[in-house]
Amino acid sequence: MTKKWVGLTIGLVLVFVLAASDLASAQQQASPESTAKDKPETVAILPWVYQKGTDGAKKAAKEFLEAVLTKAYFEVIPEARVRLAWAKNFGHDHDELREELPDPKELLKLGRYLGVNWVITGKAVWHTRSLWIGLGPKTKSNCTVDMLIVDVQHAELALDARKVMMDSTAKEDTLKAVGTVFVSALFTTVSGGPKTPHEQRAVQLAIAKAIQPWLSSRPQVRKIDTEEKPAQAK
Repeated sequence: MTKKWVGLTIGLVLVFVLAASDLASAQQQASPESTAKDKPETVAILPWVYQKGTDGAKKAAKEFLEAVLTKAYFEVIPEARVRLAWAKNFGHDHDELREELPDPKELLKLGRYLGVNWVITGKAVWHTRSLWIGLGPKTKSNCTVDMLIVDVQHAELALDARKVMMDSTAKEDTLKAVGTVFVSALFTTVSGGPKTPHEQRAVQLAIAKAIQPWLSSRPQVRKIDTEEKPAQAK
């Protein structure tokens, strides 16, 4: 009789253990999906090809693209990590001076290696000139941008923008036409004189125009802040 009760007890314990194990397994499988919805998608930016621009303009282009992606709720992978993977695992030199964009297949491989959702790279070419008008110089800069965006999960070329040109003298109505008003606060103020501010604005406008169709095609999802903030004393 005692043996039967022991056997029955052990059997019940095993049933509960298996049931708990199945429940935990189900929760583990469901958890990543629910957590993923709360996490921003990751983006790897392969350093761009730059031609004829000043160092200040190149720096502005890099910072502007990162700022736009961050504002659109993406997580940008550190550039050092991207550079290391590109050099170590794909046979490219750290100081390699590329003149053209890489093959999308190679960008896809890079994205899979890094485990990111998207890979972005591009090319910016400037043409700047200054004319002496009246008592001072009148500067104008054009920037032409090519941009590739690879959807790593679906192995698709999500954006292939070519020959997107903007100039530093674009008016507000032009910005509205290309749908870039949402990033207008990031633009560098342009003034007469040195060409760097004009090249900065030109590349910012060109990047905004090139990337806008891709951003517009994505759902405008933003995480809700549920943390209670302490009431301010009156």
